Amino acid sequence: MHRFSSIISLLGRLAPVLALLALLLAPRAAQAKTGAAIGEPLHLEIPGSPDAFYYKPRAKGPKPILMYLHGRGGNPAEDCRKWAKVGSQFGWVVCPAGPGDNGNGGRTWSDPGSAQKVIDGTVDALRAKYKGRVTRRGNVLIGFSEGAFVAMQVGLKDQTTWTKWLILGASEQYWGGDVTEALDAETRKVRRVYLLTGENDGVAQNTVKVGDTLKKNKVPVKVRLVPGMGHEVPGDRMVSTYRRPLAWLVAAK
Repeated sequence: MHRFSSIISLLGRLAPVLALLALLLAPRAAQAKTGAAIGEPLHLEIPGSPDAFYYKPRAKGPKPILMYLHGRGGNPAEDCRKWAKVGSQFGWVVCPAGPGDNGNGGRTWSDPGSAQKVIDGTVDALRAKYKGRVTRRGNVLIGFSEGAFVAMQVGLKDQTTWTKWLILGASEQYWGGDVTEALDAETRKVRRVYLLTGENDGVAQNTVKVGDTLKKNKVPVKVRLVPGMGHEVPGDRMVSTYRRPLAWLVAAK
């Protein structure tokens, strides 16, 4: 009886310590569940271009590239940290840097031609480093704002590498011309496109028009205007906003 009383007394004294320990560990458990505890991005040297940033997939085996093209003045390293929370469960999260320097880590894409060189160089560098662990085809191209402008043109031109697109803030003006031939059902390689824009974004209705063009050409597409959202998704909503779109894209054969 004395021993039992001693144990009860000891537990009573330890209770505040155990409570504090649980409080400290809870955020880490939540981070592990949502993928937020991701660490720092790795650097990838790109000949003739700034370093790209990337995260390895969480699962083993050959995985697709999920390449994120930042908006004007975007910071590729910071953006990669955000996208790794949701994207690394599906594949390689890769974030190249636009050739233009905006200062303080911000980059910009000068034109689709120079962007194509950066993108191709990034894919080549990643495959040279990891060989068959990186799929050559069936990858996902993600573009936001100015990056959407680049992604829509690069994706259209290189549909073999980029068969799936996630375009954030799309506009029909980004096509750069008539797309009927490039989207011809008999020859196109693009398999699925997901268009996501905040309903309060100035290009929201332009995004709808892009969706109409894709539907007219019978490209599998989903269009979502997110209620209450503006031009950019808050960092704490990355997983809830993008998990389903990425899962739908990656699932395409």
